[in-house]
Amino acid sequence: MKKLLFICCLSVLSIGVGAQDTATQLRHVAVRSYLQPDTIRVNRLIAFAEKEKTTSNALASYQEALSLSRQLNYKSGEAQALKGLGSYYRFRGEYKEAFTYTRQAQELFQQLDDRLNQISCLYNLAFIYYGLGDFTQAMTHGLDGLNLAESMQNQKWLTLMNYQIGLACVIVGEYAKARQYLMRGLKLANKAGDTEGEAFCQNGLGRLADAQGKRLEALQHFDKQMVLAHEAGNERLVTLGQLRSAEMNERLGRYAETFAVGRLGLRRLHQMEDVGNIPLIEVIFARAFLHTGRPDSAMVYGRASLRASQRSGTKQVIHDAADVLAQASAQLGRFEDAYRYQTLFTAYKDSLSTQDIIRRTAALQYTYELDKKQSQIRLLTRNEELNRQQSQQQKLLLIGALVALAVVAGLSVLLWNNNQEKQRANAQLQRQQEELQAAQAQLIQREKMASLGEFTAGIAHEIQNPLNFVTNFAEVSAELVGELGNAQQSQNRDAALEADLLAYLAQNLHKIREHGSRAARIVQSMMEHARPSTGERQLTDLNALCDENLRLAYHGQRAKDPNFEVKFTTNFDSDLGLVPVVPQEIGRVLLNLYTNAFYAVSQQAARQESGYQPQVLVTTRRRNGQVKVRVRDNGVGIPEAIQEKIFQPFFTTKPAGEGTGLGLSLSYDIVTKGHGGTLSVESQEGKYTEVIVSLPVGKVEQEEKSYSYF
Repeated sequence: MKKLLFICCLSVLSIGVGAQDTATQLRHVAVRSYLQPDTIRVNRLIAFAEKEKTTSNALASYQEALSLSRQLNYKSGEAQALKGLGSYYRFRGEYKEAFTYTRQAQELFQQLDDRLNQISCLYNLAFIYYGLGDFTQAMTHGLDGLNLAESMQNQKWLTLMNYQIGLACVIVGEYAKARQYLMRGLKLANKAGDTEGEAFCQNGLGRLADAQGKRLEALQHFDKQMVLAHEAGNERLVTLGQLRSAEMNERLGRYAETFAVGRLGLRRLHQMEDVGNIPLIEVIFARAFLHTGRPDSAMVYGRASLRASQRSGTKQVIHDAADVLAQASAQLGRFEDAYRYQTLFTAYKDSLSTQDIIRRTAALQYTYELDKKQSQIRLLTRNEELNRQQSQQQKLLLIGALVALAVVAGLSVLLWNNNQEKQRANAQLQRQQEELQAAQAQLIQREKMASLGEFTAGIAHEIQNPLNFVTNFAEVSAELVGELGNAQQSQNRDAALEADLLAYLAQNLHKIREHGSRAARIVQSMMEHARPSTGERQLTDLNALCDENLRLAYHGQRAKDPNFEVKFTTNFDSDLGLVPVVPQEIGRVLLNLYTNAFYAVSQQAARQESGYQPQVLVTTRRRNGQVKVRVRDNGVGIPEAIQEKIFQPFFTTKPAGEGTGLGLSLSYDIVTKGHGGTLSVESQEGKYTEVIVSLPVGKVEQEEKSYSYF
């Protein structure tokens, strides 16, 4: 009864929305028309936009505030407007624009030393990275925001950052850590009487319970979220609670409650112009209509959800909508539509499987980053200890010299003591040097593991796709066989229908054979790549090795950034022949070079220069007893001042957390020490980079030396 009373109250509140919208438009006109072009007008435009959140009025106000702030050179207003635009586009699922505006706002707030708004930008950036699928960066920004909030002891942001990190842990499957962060945020909010913060944490606990399959518990959390958000006056948070409550009721089979609370949420989402969440509630309705025997209504809502989610690129909703439409079409006897929607469902099922692998890989990479930072801290601590010991030795020497001037007889004793101290110090320095070398070897091993995790998603995509096709075409073929049997047993046999069904069967069997062969080839290639290196050279098809690792690196980059596009071209020497190399080690070199090339062109593309098209060219040639592999990209290039340093261990041009500086160093050792070749680079900043691997192709000695690259 309490739940029904709450829903009725929300219904009554929503009746006055039309009048509220009219009043909002009048206030918007007043703000834009009667204020003078000064900082007061900027602040009022921003305050108005923050109340509207995702509406077109909010966008217009933020844009006007940004333009006016820049005319007035009002940096604080400019930063606030940029932050607002970042939030506006994030709520609408337009993450590229959201990232650009939020990053600009963060830089301005850093210049202004406004730490409170820096936390707000980190909070927004973390959610943007979730939307882009870069979970490692999302968790990193969340922790940075939490650390900054702790340094300021700001209760509001401590609550929100704990909620955000807890939500991130839910996404990557770290449920125990998720509960710790969410309960910590809930206690902070409860102690401070922050009902809005409590509502956010109840949302996170509901998401956690849903991920663990506890639907009733999740529903209870979302109901608490709606009550608390309504008390705090945050109607958008109330609406999101209605959306989640409708989803839980639908999964529990409570379809009357689903439609009751869902219609309230859908109406409010339309009023708020929240295009990011409308497709989700529409697909919930489509499933509910399908389960209650109304496939026509399921088709209407399913199509609306599919169109909207395809525009925004929300893969999970596209996947769910295609599934509902395939089932509804089959119930209505529209088998061609069912086949088309089933094919779309299969394609996005594969994509979501890859995304799940990315999330798990992100959790591993995040743990690796923490371990790496701790190792670096230990190294710095040991270096500081060495410096203190050296300083202490210098003090002892000075004291000894002063005492020697006063007491000649004691000089020999002091020298003897100093000699003993040096011997002990040297022994200790030797031990610490060995510990440093061990720590360095550990970092190198972790770099290898991080590289392996980085390309797991690419390998999974390569093998998952054909296997999914084989499975789904087999299922469709079984259904077609049943349809053919029914058609043959019918008294009014339709020869054309039987011919079409046989044609579909033949087509599906051909595709099953084709994708099965592809999967077999991929497995064979993976076995070759994963085989442990013996350190012995083998006669290898270098062209095939270059091509295989190029595609593996491309799919790995696509798994991290689904929007990544590049034109890669190969120009292989057909007369190259077999080359004596250690294939596993040269494969690691190639993967590293390709990854660096793709990173360079993605950075150049982010600058949004007109007419720029990312390109990577791979060339092989055999000349004068040498085989040369060239990897050329038209990316950001390498400044001339640092080109001599790129092969040094731990040197990297990437931002903190994105590179260790070991990739090119290891590649250089593999090529020069392990194969007697050369590794060089040619680059022009802002134009191109070309890395050349030269390998000798003379006869392999019968007794080769084993090389240690580290």
